[in-house]
Amino acid sequence: MGGGILLFTVMANFLPPLALIPLHGIVQLTSNLSRTALNWRYINRAITITFVIGALIGAVLGLLAMLGLFGSFVETSELALKSTKKLDIPESEYKVFLGCFILALTWLPKVKNFPKVPWKFAWVGAIATFLSLFVGATGPIIAPFYLREGLEKETLVVTKAAGQATVHTLKLLVFFYLGFKIGHHLGLIINMGIAVFFGNWIGKHLLGKISPKFFLWSFRIVITLLAVRMIAVAIL
Repeated sequence: MGGGILLFTVMANFLPPLALIPLHGIVQLTSNLSRTALNWRYINRAITITFVIGALIGAVLGLLAMLGLFGSFVETSELALKSTKKLDIPESEYKVFLGCFILALTWLPKVKNFPKVPWKFAWVGAIATFLSLFVGATGPIIAPFYLREGLEKETLVVTKAAGQATVHTLKLLVFFYLGFKIGHHLGLIINMGIAVFFGNWIGKHLLGKISPKFFLWSFRIVITLLAVRMIAVAIL
Protein backbone atom coordinates (compact mmCIF):
# COMPACT_ATOMS: atom_id res chain seq x y z
CA MET A 1 0.00 0.00 0.00
CA GLY A 2 1.70 3.15 -1.20
CA GLY A 3 4.33 1.11 -3.01
CA GLY A 4 3.19 2.34 -6.41
CA ILE A 5 4.50 5.86 -5.97
CA LEU A 6 7.73 4.53 -4.46
CA LEU A 7 8.15 2.22 -7.45
CA PHE A 8 7.41 5.12 -9.79
CA THR A 9 10.15 7.17 -8.15
CA VAL A 10 12.69 4.36 -8.48
CA MET A 11 11.79 3.58 -12.11
CA ALA A 12 12.10 7.27 -12.99
CA ASN A 13 15.84 6.97 -12.34
CA PHE A 14 16.30 4.23 -14.92
CA LEU A 15 13.68 4.68 -17.65
CA PRO A 16 13.16 7.43 -20.24
CA PRO A 17 10.10 9.64 -19.63
CA LEU A 18 8.28 8.34 -22.71
CA ALA A 19 8.29 4.78 -21.35
CA LEU A 20 7.95 5.45 -17.63
CA ILE A 21 4.16 5.85 -17.26
CA PRO A 22 3.05 2.83 -19.37
CA LEU A 23 5.75 0.50 -18.00
CA HIS A 24 4.95 1.50 -14.44
CA GLY A 25 1.32 0.81 -15.30
CA ILE A 26 2.11 -2.71 -16.52
CA VAL A 27 4.02 -3.60 -13.36
CA GLN A 28 1.32 -2.10 -11.13
CA LEU A 29 -1.39 -3.89 -13.08
CA THR A 30 0.38 -7.20 -12.41
CA SER A 31 0.72 -6.31 -8.75
CA ASN A 32 -2.90 -5.28 -8.25
CA LEU A 33 -4.35 -8.13 -10.30
CA SER A 34 -2.40 -10.70 -8.30
CA ARG A 35 -3.41 -8.98 -5.04
CA THR A 36 -7.05 -9.09 -6.17
CA ALA A 37 -6.84 -12.73 -7.23
CA LEU A 38 -5.26 -13.80 -3.93
CA ASN A 39 -7.96 -12.07 -1.85
CA TRP A 40 -10.94 -11.97 -4.23
CA ARG A 41 -13.49 -13.31 -1.72
CA TYR A 42 -13.14 -10.15 0.42
CA ILE A 43 -13.83 -7.64 -2.38
CA ASN A 44 -16.58 -5.05 -1.99
CA ARG A 45 -18.44 -5.50 -5.28
CA ALA A 46 -20.65 -2.42 -5.01
CA ILE A 47 -17.68 -0.05 -4.63
CA THR A 48 -15.72 -1.84 -7.35
CA ILE A 49 -18.50 -1.79 -9.94
CA THR A 50 -19.18 1.89 -9.32
CA PHE A 51 -15.46 2.67 -9.58
CA VAL A 52 -15.16 0.79 -12.89
CA ILE A 53 -18.03 2.75 -14.45
CA GLY A 54 -16.37 6.03 -13.53
CA ALA A 55 -12.95 4.80 -14.65
CA LEU A 56 -14.28 4.03 -18.13
CA ILE A 57 -15.52 7.61 -18.43
CA GLY A 58 -12.19 8.96 -17.15
CA ALA A 59 -10.25 6.89 -19.70
CA VAL A 60 -12.35 8.19 -22.61
CA LEU A 61 -11.97 11.79 -21.44
CA GLY A 62 -8.22 11.28 -20.95
CA LEU A 63 -7.81 9.85 -24.44
CA LEU A 64 -9.72 12.76 -25.95
CA ALA A 65 -7.54 15.18 -23.97
CA MET A 66 -4.34 13.53 -25.21
CA LEU A 67 -5.53 13.55 -28.80
CA GLY A 68 -6.69 17.13 -28.48
CA LEU A 69 -3.39 18.25 -27.01
CA PHE A 70 -1.52 16.91 -30.01
CA GLY A 71 -4.06 17.15 -32.78
CA SER A 72 -6.81 15.20 -34.45
CA PHE A 73 -4.54 12.30 -35.37
CA VAL A 74 -1.65 10.61 -33.58
CA GLU A 75 0.76 8.52 -35.63
CA THR A 76 3.48 7.36 -33.24
CA SER A 77 3.81 6.51 -29.58
CA GLU A 78 6.56 9.11 -29.19
CA LEU A 79 4.35 11.91 -30.43
CA ALA A 80 1.41 10.67 -28.39
CA LEU A 81 3.42 10.47 -25.20
CA LYS A 82 5.00 13.85 -25.84
CA SER A 83 1.50 15.28 -25.97
CA THR A 84 1.18 14.61 -22.23
CA LYS A 85 3.90 17.19 -21.64
CA LYS A 86 1.77 19.95 -23.13
CA LEU A 87 -0.55 20.16 -20.14
CA ASP A 88 -0.18 23.69 -18.82
CA ILE A 89 -0.37 22.76 -15.13
CA PRO A 90 1.86 24.47 -12.54
CA GLU A 91 3.52 21.34 -11.19
CA SER A 92 4.63 22.68 -7.79
CA GLU A 93 1.24 24.17 -6.92
CA TYR A 94 -0.51 21.02 -8.12
CA LYS A 95 1.61 18.77 -5.89
CA VAL A 96 1.14 21.00 -2.83
CA PHE A 97 -2.63 21.06 -3.33
CA LEU A 98 -2.77 17.32 -3.92
CA GLY A 99 -0.63 16.55 -0.87
CA CYS A 100 -2.79 18.75 1.38
CA PHE A 101 -5.94 17.16 -0.08
CA ILE A 102 -4.65 13.67 0.71
CA LEU A 103 -3.71 14.68 4.26
CA ALA A 104 -7.16 16.18 4.84
CA LEU A 105 -8.98 13.08 3.62
CA THR A 106 -6.73 10.84 5.68
CA TRP A 107 -6.91 12.61 9.03
CA LEU A 108 -10.02 14.80 9.19
CA PRO A 109 -12.84 13.09 11.13
CA LYS A 110 -16.01 12.16 9.35
CA VAL A 111 -18.72 14.78 9.51
CA LYS A 112 -21.88 13.34 11.04
CA ASN A 113 -25.03 13.63 8.94
CA PHE A 114 -22.99 14.87 5.98
CA PRO A 115 -25.01 14.27 2.78
CA LYS A 116 -23.77 11.34 0.74
CA VAL A 117 -22.21 12.07 -2.64
CA PRO A 118 -24.12 10.13 -5.31
CA TRP A 119 -21.90 7.62 -7.09
CA LYS A 120 -18.89 8.78 -5.08
CA PHE A 121 -16.57 6.05 -6.30
CA ALA A 122 -17.59 6.67 -9.90
CA TRP A 123 -16.18 10.19 -9.47
CA VAL A 124 -13.07 8.77 -7.80
CA GLY A 125 -12.58 6.27 -10.62
CA ALA A 126 -13.04 8.86 -13.34
CA ILE A 127 -10.63 11.38 -11.83
CA ALA A 128 -7.99 8.77 -10.92
CA THR A 129 -8.01 7.23 -14.40
CA PHE A 130 -7.85 10.59 -16.13
CA LEU A 131 -4.93 11.74 -13.98
CA SER A 132 -3.08 8.42 -14.33
CA LEU A 133 -2.52 9.13 -18.02
CA PHE A 134 -0.45 12.18 -17.12
CA VAL A 135 1.04 11.67 -13.66
CA GLY A 136 1.46 7.88 -13.43
CA ALA A 137 0.93 6.78 -9.81
CA THR A 138 -2.48 7.74 -8.40
CA GLY A 139 -2.70 5.24 -5.52
CA PRO A 140 -2.29 7.86 -2.76
CA ILE A 141 -5.10 9.91 -4.32
CA ILE A 142 -7.72 7.17 -4.08
CA ALA A 143 -6.49 5.51 -0.87
CA PRO A 144 -8.13 7.96 1.60
CA PHE A 145 -11.55 7.44 0.00
CA TYR A 146 -11.35 3.71 0.69
CA LEU A 147 -9.97 4.34 4.14
CA ARG A 148 -12.99 6.47 5.10
CA GLU A 149 -15.43 3.68 4.23
CA GLY A 150 -14.64 1.78 7.42
CA LEU A 151 -13.77 -1.42 5.57
CA GLU A 152 -12.15 -4.45 7.17
CA LYS A 153 -8.42 -4.65 6.42
CA GLU A 154 -8.71 -7.50 3.89
CA THR A 155 -11.64 -5.79 2.14
CA LEU A 156 -9.77 -2.48 2.09
CA VAL A 157 -6.68 -4.02 0.50
CA VAL A 158 -8.43 -6.06 -2.19
CA THR A 159 -11.10 -3.47 -3.08
CA LYS A 160 -8.49 -0.74 -3.51
CA ALA A 161 -6.35 -3.18 -5.52
CA ALA A 162 -9.28 -3.93 -7.83
CA GLY A 163 -9.80 -0.20 -8.38
CA GLN A 164 -6.14 0.36 -9.16
CA ALA A 165 -6.08 -2.64 -11.49
CA THR A 166 -8.95 -1.03 -13.38
CA VAL A 167 -7.09 2.29 -13.61
CA HIS A 168 -3.91 0.67 -14.92
CA THR A 169 -5.78 -1.55 -17.40
CA LEU A 170 -7.58 1.40 -18.96
CA LYS A 171 -4.43 3.54 -18.90
CA LEU A 172 -2.53 0.85 -20.80
CA LEU A 173 -5.32 0.44 -23.35
CA VAL A 174 -5.09 4.17 -24.06
CA PHE A 175 -1.30 4.06 -24.46
CA PHE A 176 -1.47 0.95 -26.65
CA TYR A 177 -4.10 2.66 -28.79
CA LEU A 178 -1.71 5.59 -29.17
CA GLY A 179 1.01 3.23 -30.37
CA PHE A 180 3.16 2.38 -27.35
CA LYS A 181 5.07 -0.92 -27.80
CA ILE A 182 6.45 -3.08 -24.99
CA GLY A 183 8.80 -5.28 -27.04
CA HIS A 184 12.02 -3.57 -25.95
CA HIS A 185 11.10 -3.88 -22.27
CA LEU A 186 9.63 -7.38 -22.19
CA GLY A 187 12.41 -8.88 -20.04
CA LEU A 188 12.05 -6.14 -17.43
CA ILE A 189 8.26 -6.57 -17.36
CA ILE A 190 8.47 -10.35 -16.85
CA ASN A 191 11.06 -10.12 -14.06
CA MET A 192 9.19 -7.38 -12.20
CA GLY A 193 5.89 -9.20 -12.68
CA ILE A 194 7.28 -12.34 -11.04
CA ALA A 195 8.68 -10.26 -8.18
CA VAL A 196 5.41 -8.46 -7.44
CA PHE A 197 3.44 -11.72 -7.48
CA PHE A 198 5.63 -13.28 -4.81
CA GLY A 199 5.61 -10.01 -2.88
CA ASN A 200 1.80 -10.06 -2.82
CA TRP A 201 1.79 -13.73 -1.82
CA ILE A 202 3.99 -12.93 1.16
CA GLY A 203 1.89 -9.86 1.96
CA LYS A 204 -1.30 -11.91 2.00
CA HIS A 205 0.05 -14.19 4.71
CA LEU A 206 1.46 -11.31 6.74
CA LEU A 207 -1.84 -9.41 6.57
CA GLY A 208 -3.65 -12.15 8.46
CA LYS A 209 -1.22 -11.77 11.37
CA ILE A 210 -1.59 -7.99 11.75
CA SER A 211 -4.27 -6.50 14.00
CA PRO A 212 -6.87 -4.30 12.24
CA LYS A 213 -5.99 -1.29 14.42
CA PHE A 214 -2.26 -1.57 13.68
CA PHE A 215 -2.95 -2.01 9.98
CA LEU A 216 -5.19 1.07 9.72
CA TRP A 217 -2.73 3.25 11.62
CA SER A 218 0.15 1.97 9.48
CA PHE A 219 -1.89 2.64 6.36
CA ARG A 220 -2.55 6.22 7.47
CA ILE A 221 1.12 6.78 8.30
CA VAL A 222 2.28 5.53 4.89
CA ILE A 223 -0.21 7.78 3.09
CA THR A 224 0.86 10.71 5.27
CA LEU A 225 4.56 10.20 4.57
CA LEU A 226 3.90 10.03 0.83
CA ALA A 227 1.78 13.19 0.93
CA VAL A 228 4.35 15.09 3.02
CA ARG A 229 7.12 13.97 0.66
CA MET A 230 5.07 15.23 -2.29
CA ILE A 231 4.62 18.63 -0.66
CA ALA A 232 8.28 18.84 0.38
CA VAL A 233 9.55 18.02 -3.11
CA ALA A 234 7.24 20.65 -4.61
CA ILE A 235 8.34 23.36 -2.18
CA LEU A 236 12.05 22.55 -2.13
